[in-house]
Amino acid sequence: MMTAPEVRPDRRLRLFESLPVSLTARKASGNRIWTDEYGELVDMESGCWAAPLGHAHPEILETLIEQAPRALHLHEKFVLRHASDLTEELCDASGLSGGDYCGTYLTSGTEAVSAAVWLAENLTKRTRKLCTNLSYLGATPDLRMPRNPDAWTDLDIRGCLDCGASSRCDLCEKLDGIDFRDHACFVFEPGNSGGRVLCPPPKLVSHLSARIRETGGLVVCNEVTTGFGRTGRWFGFQHYPSLVGASDLPDLIALGKGLGNGYPVSGVLLRSSLARQAREENLIYVQSHIDDPLGCAVARKVVEILGRDGLVARGDRVGASLRAQVEEARGGLRGISEVRGRGMMNVFQVPPEASPSRLFTALLRRGYFLGLSKRFQLLRAYAPLTLTDEEVRGFSSALRQALEEEGEEGRSPETPSPRG
Repeated sequence: MMTAPEVRPDRRLRLFESLPVSLTARKASGNRIWTDEYGELVDMESGCWAAPLGHAHPEILETLIEQAPRALHLHEKFVLRHASDLTEELCDASGLSGGDYCGTYLTSGTEAVSAAVWLAENLTKRTRKLCTNLSYLGATPDLRMPRNPDAWTDLDIRGCLDCGASSRCDLCEKLDGIDFRDHACFVFEPGNSGGRVLCPPPKLVSHLSARIRETGGLVVCNEVTTGFGRTGRWFGFQHYPSLVGASDLPDLIALGKGLGNGYPVSGVLLRSSLARQAREENLIYVQSHIDDPLGCAVARKVVEILGRDGLVARGDRVGASLRAQVEEARGGLRGISEVRGRGMMNVFQVPPEASPSRLFTALLRRGYFLGLSKRFQLLRAYAPLTLTDEEVRGFSSALRQALEEEGEEGRSPETPSPRG
Protein backbone atom coordinates (compact mmCIF):
# COMPACT_ATOMS: atom_id res chain seq x y z
CA MET A 1 0.00 0.00 0.00
CA MET A 2 1.49 3.34 -1.06
CA THR A 3 1.68 6.09 1.50
CA ALA A 4 1.09 9.72 0.71
CA PRO A 5 4.23 11.90 0.64
CA GLU A 6 4.91 13.79 3.83
CA VAL A 7 3.59 17.34 3.79
CA ARG A 8 6.20 19.49 5.45
CA PRO A 9 5.18 22.77 7.08
CA ASP A 10 6.28 26.00 5.44
CA ARG A 11 8.42 27.71 8.08
CA ARG A 12 9.19 30.87 6.12
CA LEU A 13 8.20 34.21 7.63
CA ARG A 14 6.72 35.90 4.58
CA LEU A 15 5.56 39.38 5.58
CA PHE A 16 4.83 40.67 2.11
CA GLU A 17 2.04 40.63 -0.45
CA SER A 18 1.32 37.09 -1.62
CA LEU A 19 0.95 35.99 -5.24
CA PRO A 20 -2.24 34.45 -6.67
CA VAL A 21 -0.22 31.36 -7.72
CA SER A 22 2.62 29.22 -6.41
CA LEU A 23 6.11 29.77 -7.88
CA THR A 24 8.90 27.33 -7.05
CA ALA A 25 12.27 28.33 -8.51
CA ARG A 26 14.83 25.67 -9.43
CA LYS A 27 17.49 27.74 -11.20
CA ALA A 28 18.22 31.30 -12.29
CA SER A 29 20.71 32.22 -14.99
CA GLY A 30 21.02 35.23 -17.26
CA ASN A 31 17.59 36.80 -17.75
CA ARG A 32 15.73 33.53 -17.03
CA ILE A 33 14.29 31.65 -14.05
CA TRP A 34 13.26 27.98 -14.23
CA THR A 35 10.22 27.03 -12.17
CA ASP A 36 8.30 23.86 -11.34
CA GLU A 37 4.91 25.32 -12.18
CA TYR A 38 5.54 27.50 -15.26
CA GLY A 39 8.79 26.24 -16.71
CA GLU A 40 11.24 28.81 -18.07
CA LEU A 41 10.39 32.45 -17.37
CA VAL A 42 11.96 35.71 -18.48
CA ASP A 43 12.65 37.61 -15.25
CA MET A 44 11.25 41.11 -15.79
CA GLU A 45 12.05 42.07 -12.17
CA SER A 46 15.84 41.48 -11.98
CA GLY A 47 15.41 39.34 -8.89
CA CYS A 48 14.26 41.90 -6.32
CA TRP A 49 15.30 44.80 -8.64
CA ALA A 50 18.87 43.90 -7.68
CA ALA A 51 20.39 42.02 -10.64
CA PRO A 52 20.95 44.54 -13.46
CA LEU A 53 23.44 42.14 -15.11
CA GLY A 54 21.05 39.19 -14.92
CA HIS A 55 21.41 36.12 -12.73
CA ALA A 56 24.62 34.17 -12.13
CA HIS A 57 26.78 36.41 -14.29
CA PRO A 58 29.93 34.36 -14.98
CA GLU A 59 32.33 37.17 -14.10
CA ILE A 60 30.57 37.77 -10.78
CA LEU A 61 30.76 34.06 -9.98
CA GLU A 62 34.45 34.06 -10.87
CA THR A 63 35.05 37.04 -8.58
CA LEU A 64 33.33 35.27 -5.69
CA ILE A 65 35.45 32.15 -6.21
CA GLU A 66 38.70 34.14 -6.46
CA GLN A 67 38.12 36.54 -3.54
CA ALA A 68 36.48 34.29 -0.92
CA PRO A 69 39.60 32.18 -0.17
CA ARG A 70 41.72 35.34 0.18
CA ALA A 71 39.48 37.32 2.53
CA LEU A 72 35.73 36.98 2.87
CA HIS A 73 35.18 38.96 6.08
CA LEU A 74 37.59 40.80 8.37
CA HIS A 75 37.60 43.10 11.38
CA GLU A 76 37.05 46.72 10.39
CA LYS A 77 40.50 47.73 11.72
CA PHE A 78 42.30 45.96 8.88
CA VAL A 79 43.28 48.09 5.89
CA LEU A 80 42.19 46.70 2.52
CA ARG A 81 42.24 48.45 -0.84
CA HIS A 82 38.96 47.05 -2.11
CA ALA A 83 36.70 49.64 -0.42
CA SER A 84 38.81 52.64 -1.42
CA ASP A 85 39.32 51.35 -4.96
CA LEU A 86 35.58 50.71 -5.29
CA THR A 87 34.77 54.33 -4.41
CA GLU A 88 37.34 55.66 -6.88
CA GLU A 89 36.28 53.35 -9.70
CA LEU A 90 32.57 54.00 -9.14
CA CYS A 91 33.00 57.77 -9.14
CA ASP A 92 35.13 57.65 -12.30
CA ALA A 93 32.68 55.39 -14.15
CA SER A 94 29.52 57.26 -13.16
CA GLY A 95 30.65 60.87 -13.57
CA LEU A 96 30.96 61.63 -9.86
CA SER A 97 34.71 62.28 -9.81
CA GLY A 98 34.11 66.02 -9.59
CA GLY A 99 32.35 65.52 -6.27
CA ASP A 100 35.42 64.13 -4.46
CA TYR A 101 33.70 61.40 -2.41
CA CYS A 102 34.71 58.96 0.29
CA GLY A 103 32.69 55.77 0.78
CA THR A 104 31.81 53.02 3.20
CA TYR A 105 30.11 49.74 2.33
CA LEU A 106 27.42 47.85 4.22
CA THR A 107 24.94 45.05 3.48
CA SER A 108 21.40 46.40 2.87
CA GLY A 109 19.79 49.41 1.26
CA THR A 110 17.89 50.30 4.41
CA GLU A 111 21.14 50.28 6.35
CA ALA A 112 22.74 52.59 3.78
CA VAL A 113 19.90 55.14 3.88
CA SER A 114 19.81 55.03 7.68
CA ALA A 115 23.57 55.61 7.87
CA ALA A 116 23.37 58.53 5.41
CA VAL A 117 20.58 60.18 7.40
CA TRP A 118 22.48 59.59 10.67
CA LEU A 119 25.55 61.26 9.19
CA ALA A 120 23.50 64.24 8.00
CA GLU A 121 21.97 64.69 11.45
CA ASN A 122 25.33 64.57 13.21
CA LEU A 123 27.14 66.79 10.70
CA THR A 124 24.47 69.52 10.79
CA LYS A 125 23.53 69.14 14.48
CA ARG A 126 19.88 68.99 13.45
CA THR A 127 17.37 66.15 13.71
CA ARG A 128 14.49 67.07 11.40
CA LYS A 129 14.49 65.68 7.85
CA LEU A 130 12.58 66.53 4.68
CA CYS A 131 11.35 64.07 2.07
CA THR A 132 8.30 63.56 -0.12
CA ASN A 133 5.33 61.45 0.89
CA LEU A 134 5.91 59.19 -2.14
CA SER A 135 9.43 58.21 -1.06
CA TYR A 136 10.18 54.77 0.32
CA LEU A 137 13.38 54.99 2.38
CA GLY A 138 13.62 51.72 4.29
CA ALA A 139 12.10 49.25 6.73
CA THR A 140 13.60 50.35 10.07
CA PRO A 141 11.61 52.46 12.58
CA ASP A 142 13.55 55.63 11.74
CA LEU A 143 12.70 55.37 8.02
CA ARG A 144 9.54 53.36 7.45
CA MET A 145 6.12 54.74 6.61
CA PRO A 146 4.23 56.36 8.20
CA ARG A 147 7.26 58.38 9.27
CA ASN A 148 7.36 60.10 12.65
CA PRO A 149 5.97 63.64 12.10
CA ASP A 150 8.11 64.89 15.00
CA ALA A 151 11.25 63.96 13.02
CA TRP A 152 10.16 64.18 9.38
CA THR A 153 8.49 66.70 7.10
CA ASP A 154 6.74 64.45 4.56
CA LEU A 155 5.86 66.81 1.74
CA ASP A 156 2.71 65.78 -0.14
CA ILE A 157 3.73 66.15 -3.79
CA ARG A 158 0.87 64.33 -5.49
CA GLY A 159 -0.37 67.65 -6.84
CA CYS A 160 3.15 68.59 -7.98
CA LEU A 161 3.59 65.71 -10.44
CA ASP A 162 1.57 67.47 -13.16
CA CYS A 163 2.28 71.06 -12.11
CA GLY A 164 2.60 73.46 -15.02
CA ALA A 165 6.08 74.52 -16.08
CA SER A 166 5.23 78.19 -15.53
CA SER A 167 4.34 77.71 -11.86
CA ARG A 168 6.96 78.84 -9.33
CA CYS A 169 7.80 76.67 -6.33
CA ASP A 170 8.92 79.72 -4.31
CA LEU A 171 5.37 81.08 -4.58
CA CYS A 172 3.61 77.79 -3.78
CA GLU A 173 1.49 77.85 -0.62
CA LYS A 174 2.25 74.17 -0.02
CA LEU A 175 5.90 75.00 0.66
CA ASP A 176 5.35 78.16 2.72
CA GLY A 177 5.11 76.34 6.04
CA ILE A 178 8.50 74.62 5.84
CA ASP A 179 11.21 76.13 8.03
CA PHE A 180 14.28 74.84 6.20
CA ARG A 181 16.55 76.07 9.01
CA ASP A 182 15.30 73.20 11.19
CA HIS A 183 16.18 70.47 8.69
CA ALA A 184 19.35 68.41 8.58
CA CYS A 185 18.74 67.21 5.03
CA PHE A 186 16.47 66.69 2.08
CA VAL A 187 16.30 62.94 1.41
CA PHE A 188 15.53 62.59 -2.29
CA GLU A 189 14.40 59.34 -3.89
CA PRO A 190 14.54 59.95 -7.67
CA GLY A 191 11.32 58.42 -8.87
CA ASN A 192 11.01 54.82 -7.71
CA SER A 193 8.33 55.87 -5.21
CA GLY A 194 7.96 52.43 -3.68
CA GLY A 195 7.78 50.77 -7.09
CA ARG A 196 5.28 53.17 -8.68
CA VAL A 197 7.63 55.28 -10.87
CA LEU A 198 6.22 58.66 -9.84
CA CYS A 199 9.01 61.10 -10.59
CA PRO A 200 9.16 64.49 -8.82
CA PRO A 201 9.41 67.41 -11.26
CA PRO A 202 12.90 68.91 -11.71
CA LYS A 203 11.86 72.41 -10.63
CA LEU A 204 10.60 71.09 -7.28
CA VAL A 205 13.82 69.15 -6.65
CA SER A 206 15.85 72.21 -7.62
CA HIS A 207 13.86 74.41 -5.21
CA LEU A 208 14.03 72.02 -2.25
CA SER A 209 17.74 71.31 -2.73
CA ALA A 210 18.60 74.99 -2.99
CA ARG A 211 16.58 75.96 0.08
CA ILE A 212 18.05 73.16 2.16
CA ARG A 213 21.59 74.14 1.22
CA GLU A 214 20.98 77.87 1.72
CA THR A 215 20.18 77.15 5.35
CA GLY A 216 23.10 74.81 6.01
CA GLY A 217 21.39 71.49 5.35
CA LEU A 218 22.53 68.63 3.13
CA VAL A 219 21.12 66.77 0.13
CA VAL A 220 20.93 62.98 0.54
CA CYS A 221 20.04 60.92 -2.53
CA ASN A 222 18.51 57.49 -2.00
CA GLU A 223 19.81 55.55 -5.03
CA VAL A 224 19.20 52.09 -3.59
CA THR A 225 16.74 51.20 -6.35
CA THR A 226 17.38 53.94 -8.92
CA GLY A 227 21.17 53.51 -9.09
CA PHE A 228 23.39 51.46 -11.40
CA GLY A 229 21.60 52.10 -14.66
CA ARG A 230 18.07 51.38 -13.50
CA THR A 231 16.72 54.71 -14.83
CA GLY A 232 18.89 54.95 -17.95
CA ARG A 233 21.55 56.93 -16.06
CA TRP A 234 24.17 55.68 -13.62
CA PHE A 235 22.09 57.37 -10.90
CA GLY A 236 18.53 58.59 -10.84
CA PHE A 237 19.48 62.07 -9.62
CA GLN A 238 21.33 62.59 -12.92
CA HIS A 239 17.94 63.23 -14.54
CA TYR A 240 17.82 66.46 -12.48
CA PRO A 241 20.01 69.31 -13.85
CA SER A 242 20.20 71.05 -10.47
CA LEU A 243 22.15 68.09 -9.02
CA VAL A 244 24.69 67.27 -11.74
CA GLY A 245 27.21 70.13 -11.67
CA ALA A 246 30.45 69.43 -9.73
CA SER A 247 29.42 71.87 -6.97
CA ASP A 248 25.78 70.72 -7.06
CA LEU A 249 26.22 66.95 -6.67
CA PRO A 250 24.49 65.34 -3.67
CA ASP A 251 26.30 65.58 -0.34
CA LEU A 252 25.53 61.94 0.45
CA ILE A 253 24.41 59.07 -1.79
CA ALA A 254 22.93 55.81 -0.46
CA LEU A 255 23.61 52.77 -2.64
CA GLY A 256 22.23 49.23 -2.72
CA LYS A 257 20.54 46.53 -4.81
CA GLY A 258 22.33 46.76 -8.18
CA LEU A 259 25.69 47.46 -6.51
CA GLY A 260 26.13 43.73 -5.83
CA ASN A 261 24.00 42.29 -8.67
CA GLY A 262 22.24 40.06 -6.15
CA TYR A 263 25.07 39.81 -3.62
CA PRO A 264 24.09 41.73 -0.43
CA VAL A 265 26.26 44.85 -0.47
CA SER A 266 25.22 48.48 -0.08
CA GLY A 267 27.08 51.71 0.57
CA VAL A 268 27.20 55.40 1.36
CA LEU A 269 29.16 57.99 -0.60
CA LEU A 270 29.98 61.16 1.33
CA ARG A 271 31.73 64.28 0.08
CA SER A 272 35.34 64.24 1.26
CA SER A 273 35.00 67.58 3.05
CA LEU A 274 32.16 66.13 5.12
CA ALA A 275 34.16 62.94 5.72
CA ARG A 276 36.97 65.07 7.19
CA GLN A 277 34.45 66.82 9.42
CA ALA A 278 33.08 63.47 10.60
CA ARG A 279 36.56 62.27 11.53
CA GLU A 280 37.44 65.56 13.26
CA GLU A 281 34.27 65.29 15.34
CA ASN A 282 35.06 61.64 16.14
CA LEU A 283 31.78 60.29 14.79
CA ILE A 284 31.70 56.51 15.17
CA TYR A 285 29.69 54.18 12.95
CA VAL A 286 30.54 50.47 12.80
CA GLN A 287 28.59 47.46 11.53
CA SER A 288 29.58 43.79 11.52
CA HIS A 289 30.18 43.65 7.77
CA ILE A 290 31.41 47.17 7.11
CA ASP A 291 33.74 47.26 4.06
CA ASP A 292 33.81 43.46 3.85
CA PRO A 293 36.33 42.50 1.15
CA LEU A 294 34.07 39.99 -0.61
CA GLY A 295 31.19 42.41 -1.07
CA CYS A 296 33.52 45.20 -2.21
CA ALA A 297 35.22 42.87 -4.72
CA VAL A 298 31.85 41.90 -6.20
CA ALA A 299 30.78 45.55 -6.40
CA ARG A 300 34.00 46.50 -8.19
CA LYS A 301 33.32 43.85 -10.80
CA VAL A 302 29.72 45.08 -11.24
CA VAL A 303 30.97 48.63 -11.83
CA GLU A 304 33.56 47.35 -14.30
CA ILE A 305 31.01 45.37 -16.34
CA LEU A 306 28.42 48.16 -16.39
CA GLY A 307 30.98 50.60 -17.74
CA ARG A 308 32.87 48.28 -20.08
CA ASP A 309 29.76 46.85 -21.76
CA GLY A 310 27.87 50.14 -22.03
CA LEU A 311 24.91 48.68 -20.19
CA VAL A 312 23.59 51.94 -18.74
CA ALA A 313 23.02 53.44 -22.20
CA ARG A 314 21.79 50.08 -23.46
CA GLY A 315 19.21 49.88 -20.67
CA ASP A 316 17.99 53.36 -21.54
CA ARG A 317 17.49 52.37 -25.18
CA VAL A 318 15.85 49.01 -24.49
CA GLY A 319 13.62 50.53 -21.79
CA ALA A 320 12.33 53.15 -24.25
CA SER A 321 11.68 50.38 -26.78
CA LEU A 322 9.83 48.36 -24.14
CA ARG A 323 7.52 51.26 -23.31
CA ALA A 324 6.84 51.99 -26.99
CA GLN A 325 5.99 48.37 -27.73
CA VAL A 326 3.75 48.09 -24.66
CA GLU A 327 1.91 51.23 -25.76
CA GLU A 328 1.39 49.66 -29.16
CA ALA A 329 0.35 46.29 -27.70
CA ARG A 330 -2.32 47.83 -25.47
CA GLY A 331 -3.82 49.92 -28.22
CA GLY A 332 -7.61 49.55 -28.34
CA LEU A 333 -7.69 47.01 -25.49
CA ARG A 334 -8.70 47.32 -21.87
CA GLY A 335 -6.37 46.09 -19.19
CA ILE A 336 -3.66 48.78 -19.04
CA SER A 337 -4.57 52.43 -18.54
CA GLU A 338 -1.10 54.01 -18.37
CA VAL A 339 2.56 53.18 -19.04
CA ARG A 340 5.18 55.00 -16.92
CA GLY A 341 8.90 54.61 -16.87
CA ARG A 342 12.51 55.70 -17.05
CA GLY A 343 15.13 53.38 -18.49
CA MET A 344 14.52 49.91 -17.10
CA MET A 345 12.19 51.14 -14.35
CA ASN A 346 8.68 50.70 -15.74
CA VAL A 347 5.13 50.16 -14.53
CA PHE A 348 1.89 49.32 -16.30
CA GLN A 349 -1.12 50.77 -14.51
CA VAL A 350 -4.20 48.55 -14.51
CA PRO A 351 -7.61 50.29 -14.44
CA PRO A 352 -9.90 49.72 -11.43
CA GLU A 353 -12.32 47.54 -13.40
CA ALA A 354 -9.55 45.11 -14.48
CA SER A 355 -7.55 42.55 -12.50
CA PRO A 356 -3.75 42.92 -12.23
CA SER A 357 -3.58 39.42 -10.71
CA ARG A 358 -5.31 37.89 -13.71
CA LEU A 359 -3.03 39.72 -16.14
CA PHE A 360 -0.01 38.66 -14.06
CA THR A 361 -0.92 34.98 -14.26
CA ALA A 362 -1.77 35.23 -17.96
CA LEU A 363 1.76 36.52 -18.58
CA LEU A 364 3.24 33.76 -16.42
CA ARG A 365 1.59 31.20 -18.67
CA ARG A 366 3.26 32.89 -21.62
CA GLY A 367 6.71 32.85 -20.01
CA TYR A 368 7.13 36.24 -18.32
CA PHE A 369 7.48 37.05 -14.61
CA LEU A 370 6.59 40.63 -13.65
CA GLY A 371 6.14 42.46 -10.39
CA LEU A 372 2.57 42.59 -9.11
CA SER A 373 1.07 45.18 -6.78
CA LYS A 374 -2.56 44.57 -5.92
CA ARG A 375 -2.40 47.54 -3.54
CA PHE A 376 -1.42 49.99 -6.30
CA GLN A 377 -3.22 48.12 -9.11
CA LEU A 378 -0.19 47.72 -11.36
CA LEU A 379 2.33 45.39 -12.96
CA ARG A 380 6.02 46.23 -12.77
CA ALA A 381 8.92 45.61 -15.18
CA TYR A 382 12.31 46.41 -13.62
CA ALA A 383 14.07 44.10 -16.06
CA PRO A 384 17.83 43.48 -16.24
CA LEU A 385 19.84 45.90 -18.37
CA THR A 386 20.78 42.80 -20.37
CA LEU A 387 17.20 42.25 -21.58
CA THR A 388 17.39 41.53 -25.30
CA ASP A 389 15.43 43.12 -28.12
CA GLU A 390 14.03 39.67 -28.89
CA GLU A 391 12.79 39.31 -25.30
CA VAL A 392 11.14 42.73 -25.52
CA ARG A 393 9.34 41.73 -28.72
CA GLY A 394 8.29 38.44 -27.17
CA PHE A 395 6.95 40.21 -24.11
CA SER A 396 4.93 42.74 -26.10
CA SER A 397 3.39 39.90 -28.12
CA ALA A 398 2.58 37.96 -24.95
CA LEU A 399 1.07 41.09 -23.40
CA ARG A 400 -1.15 41.67 -26.42
CA GLN A 401 -2.42 38.10 -26.17
CA ALA A 402 -2.99 38.45 -22.41
CA LEU A 403 -4.90 41.71 -22.89
CA GLU A 404 -7.08 40.14 -25.56
CA GLU A 405 -7.77 37.30 -23.15
CA GLU A 406 -8.57 39.79 -20.39
CA GLY A 407 -11.08 41.49 -22.65
CA GLU A 408 -13.09 38.36 -23.33
CA GLU A 409 -16.66 38.60 -22.12
CA GLY A 410 -17.60 36.65 -19.01
CA ARG A 411 -14.10 35.44 -18.15
CA SER A 412 -13.92 34.20 -14.56
CA PRO A 413 -11.08 35.25 -12.18
CA GLU A 414 -10.02 31.67 -11.57
CA THR A 415 -6.31 30.87 -11.53
CA PRO A 416 -5.16 29.75 -15.00
CA SER A 417 -3.40 26.44 -15.26
CA PRO A 418 0.39 26.56 -15.56
CA ARG A 419 2.10 26.24 -18.91
CA GLY A 420 3.00 22.77 -20.04
